[in-house]
Amino acid sequence: MDFTKLNVEFANMQNTITKYNNILNEIKNRIKNNLRDISKYETKIKNTKNNLEKESYKILVISLKNETSFLENIIKEDEQNERETGVTKTV
Repeated sequence: MDFTKLNVEFANMQNTITKYNNILNEIKNRIKNNLRDISKYETKIKNTKNNLEKESYKILVISLKNETSFLENIIKEDEQNERETGVTKTV
């Protein structure tokens, strides 16, 4: 029996899962960096006297919070899909 085609398909699946896990790690790192930046900018908002600078930081914080919320929703949706299908994506 020739398993060459099956081996190729399995290798393709492993590559896809590896890429998926890398993307998931990038998303989690981005969330972590955003939270760190949010904290940094909120501290700057409290410490600055310049109103224009405060407003700029507030806009930046709002933007980072929205991006973080979006990325967290992606992860939650993925985890929910894993629970529903019973499929785990680790190799």
